[in-house]
Amino acid sequence: MKRFLRLFWLCCLIGLAGSKTILAQQARVTGTVRDAKRNPVPGVNVVLSETTNGTTTDAEGKFSLAVPALNGKLVFSSIGYERQEIEMNGRSNFEVQLVESAAVLNEAVVVGYGTQKKVNLTGATEQVGSEILENRPVTRISQALQGAVGNLNISTGTTGGAPNATQSINIRGYTGLGTSGSPLIVIDGIQGGDLNSINPSDIESITVLKDAASSAIYGSSAPYGVILVNTKQGKKGKGASITYNNNLSWAQPINMPKMLNSLDFANMYNEAFTNAGRAPMFNDETIQRIKDYQAGKITTETVASPVAGSNGWETWASSNANHDWFKLYFKDFAFSQQHNVGVTGGSEKTTYYVGGGYNYRGGMYNFGHDTYKRYNIRANITSDLTRWLGFSFRSSASRQLFDTPNLYGSKTGGGNEAYMHQIARKFPTVALFNPDGNYSSTSDVLLHTEGGRNKTVTDQVMLTGEFNVKFTKDWTATANYTLDGSFYDSQSHQKTLYEFLPDGSKAVIGGTSPSSFSRANERNFHHIVNAFTTYEKQLGGHYFKLLGGYVRDLTEFQGYSASNSLLYSDNIPSLSTSYGTSPSIGDNIRKLASEGFFGRVNYNFKEKYLLEINGRYDGTSRFLKDVRWKFYPGISAGWNIDREAFFEPLAKTVNAFKIRASYGSLGDQYFLDVNAPNWYPFYPSLSITRPTSTSWLFGAGQEAAVNYPTLVNPSLTWVTTTSTNIGTDIALLNNRLTTSFDWYVRKANDFAGPSQALPAILGASPPTANNAAIETRGFELSIGWNDHIGNVRYGLRGVLSNYSGKVVKYPNPTGTLSSYYEGQKMGEIWGYETVGLFQTDQEVAEAPSQVFLSSAAWTPGDVRYADLNGDGKIDAGNSTLANPGDRKVIGNSTPRYSYSFTGDVAWKGFDLQIFLQGIAKRDVFIGSNYFFGIVGNEWQSSPFTIHQDRWTAGTPDGYFPKFYMSSQNDKNQQTQTRYLQNAAYLRIKNLQLGYSLPASVMKAIRLERIRLYVSAENLATFTKLVKTLDPELSIGSGKIYPLQRTFSAGLNVTF
Repeated sequence: MKRFLRLFWLCCLIGLAGSKTILAQQARVTGTVRDAKRNPVPGVNVVLSETTNGTTTDAEGKFSLAVPALNGKLVFSSIGYERQEIEMNGRSNFEVQLVESAAVLNEAVVVGYGTQKKVNLTGATEQVGSEILENRPVTRISQALQGAVGNLNISTGTTGGAPNATQSINIRGYTGLGTSGSPLIVIDGIQGGDLNSINPSDIESITVLKDAASSAIYGSSAPYGVILVNTKQGKKGKGASITYNNNLSWAQPINMPKMLNSLDFANMYNEAFTNAGRAPMFNDETIQRIKDYQAGKITTETVASPVAGSNGWETWASSNANHDWFKLYFKDFAFSQQHNVGVTGGSEKTTYYVGGGYNYRGGMYNFGHDTYKRYNIRANITSDLTRWLGFSFRSSASRQLFDTPNLYGSKTGGGNEAYMHQIARKFPTVALFNPDGNYSSTSDVLLHTEGGRNKTVTDQVMLTGEFNVKFTKDWTATANYTLDGSFYDSQSHQKTLYEFLPDGSKAVIGGTSPSSFSRANERNFHHIVNAFTTYEKQLGGHYFKLLGGYVRDLTEFQGYSASNSLLYSDNIPSLSTSYGTSPSIGDNIRKLASEGFFGRVNYNFKEKYLLEINGRYDGTSRFLKDVRWKFYPGISAGWNIDREAFFEPLAKTVNAFKIRASYGSLGDQYFLDVNAPNWYPFYPSLSITRPTSTSWLFGAGQEAAVNYPTLVNPSLTWVTTTSTNIGTDIALLNNRLTTSFDWYVRKANDFAGPSQALPAILGASPPTANNAAIETRGFELSIGWNDHIGNVRYGLRGVLSNYSGKVVKYPNPTGTLSSYYEGQKMGEIWGYETVGLFQTDQEVAEAPSQVFLSSAAWTPGDVRYADLNGDGKIDAGNSTLANPGDRKVIGNSTPRYSYSFTGDVAWKGFDLQIFLQGIAKRDVFIGSNYFFGIVGNEWQSSPFTIHQDRWTAGTPDGYFPKFYMSSQNDKNQQTQTRYLQNAAYLRIKNLQLGYSLPASVMKAIRLERIRLYVSAENLATFTKLVKTLDPELSIGSGKIYPLQRTFSAGLNVTF
């Protein structure tokens, strides 16, 4: 009942939220504000407590404020200083001394196996708080981290904007040849957690360890950096506090192709057929029906009578509808919602945090819904059992449910790309409804709504028990055990579908028979034991901190998969209700163990001179015992120049100035294949061929066979990554201006490459060897400004980072361009230089011969390539570095100069935030129908509105070349400079406006805080990329589930 009364008072008082307090001003207080060195502090906020009556100090630190009486409190606050409250008690003049903020002086940053004061950090480390995650309609933490940390590179993969989409993450760029090694995820000190399963509302802070010296404490688990996630904890002596927040959002797809209307489509197709020497696909009668349908003279989308001599409806090039299938297949808006509750508090001995969350994301499919749901619960409890012994128990559980149409099943191989491809290639003339009112089978609507479902369930549980022993004030020890379990179940059901024929009978829709069902199940248990001890001591100006420990982990994996066709009933899809005679069955059992010993020494003298030395001795079951163990050291040093006496004259302006450097090495055991690692690379593997698949005949028929083993390399061992980092951190103008810069070089040595060629008579491929290396260089720069103008507080922050990689060693003696080669810059795009389009037959005749690219006739409208080597012909030579023909490096697909900008303003309860993110340089070449439209096959082509800008005799300045509905198109769609795309972009990632009700209203309704907000995600994009592609999705064929622009509203309440 009390809660309802509070909400009632909230409704009554909400109208008073923005009103000003009316003060009968009868007195005036004056004074001066200084810092600890007696220097005046300008721009300090001076406010009468629990009112909006205030002023700011001038350049000399002086202030004057009218008040109703000389009682109550004056509140002094400024960026970089501790907030101070002073009772007036009848006084009218004040001398105030502000203390530099402890948050600035002693800010603690989470590092491996502990924390350190920020001022004493020597490695490349960056920490962000929970504010970057708050109030954004994102499903994954990685989505909110994009652009927040320099060189934390987060990219959207082939799942695009699907409800269950995940992002790929790397720190500081290229991590290997053909791989994209992910950073280690550490959750509350425990290695190996899943970032995607965490509820963003449970996060307290995230720290990114970028260089090898910072990551060395985690050894072989962290060759490419670490992301440390700390979840919320209770605080001692604080009563129970309940928070609730929600987010309701509506999303609309962005950057989708726009289809041609059916008349333009038919004319373009006929033009391409004619150019290829083929008869037009759309006849005159169909063209006329298309015109009549668009003019409203006819209403049926295809002819009202069946195909002559057939029991079927006319479709494809014989129908006359006018559909943009992207608009039909995708919703205008999809609804999503998030709800989170947290309870935190503590006594003098026990603290607790309990949080729960629900996340529902509705997909964009208009026919056959696609949805994602996630349920989270987390409990963190810490208790002092005695004065010297403490115990912590941390637990979390999540369930993720994804439900989507079967995405064409076996008809196209399934997947989001297949879905987008099927939409793109569908003629706008195809009817949505047959003349009898039923869905047209060619529209594929029935496949989405009735064709079966793909469903996945992912459960994750993480339990940690931890003891903390305090031997003395300076000496502590910690031991914990964690069980991290994940359970995955996937079911895919394809139904047999039927369509109604003109005579009323039914027939099986092609590609849906026979019905089938498949299921996969995986269980993964990760057992982790940590034991470490820490000793720290301050002796005069000397500070020491020693850490030593041991870690052991065991991963156990079990999985099976099975499928079969022919179900007794589609209403009960399961393996047990199938009766196909060729079932497919497979299972997998694996174990992987590793252990390590680690240590770290920190030293500083008066926080001026800083030194850190760490190391780890690691072993893994992945390699044979002679090459199983290896030691990896790291060292870093720093100098806080601002603490020096000679720096005193600059102290008023420069508050902090640190330079630092680090060097370290780490091992990588996952280098063979990051996504599907070989757990036992030292064992020869035997493949099995079933009787139905073998080519061998024995006696009366086929027999099962075991194939010859593969060759292995018993000396195969760790990849060693080394990292050198130089950086600086500077704070100026009372810590209002801050900047940080890092430059680094990372080398991965002994990477996997091919062994030397062996005689073909051996009958087997040579094994993998440690004989390749890659180098990555880059930098990170961040600049921030925080200040206020009167009652208006604002902050600005910009981040710029860049990286590039090159191959420094690789066994490719012939310099073949289809393989890696020494000196190759990662992301290189090789192609032809384009002169333009041929305009006349004479130009074709006088140009170097291009028949080596295509023996088809070259005519006006075709692409004219440059003869770079001057041999009178256009070709690719022998595709080697020594003879690349007329190809050269024309671009690079590596995202370069990633940047972001964050701005926030707050005034009297209102707050406004904006977040911009982009890439300044990136090249892409998309050779699919998404870009070129007509690709030579009438059933795979996808001409959009952008393709109207093409070469014809009447439009010789068209951008796209002459279109052919034949393989002649290939000659014009070679990788080349003319169609190389600039994928640089700037995107308004988030714009948010919020309002927090004032303290007077909160006090009246006995609530701690209420904030209302509205937000927009992916609000606008600025790019030169063609409109059929999204700059964040311009990979592969470009046919990826679209990202969305999202509008949301939410509420944050603290009781």
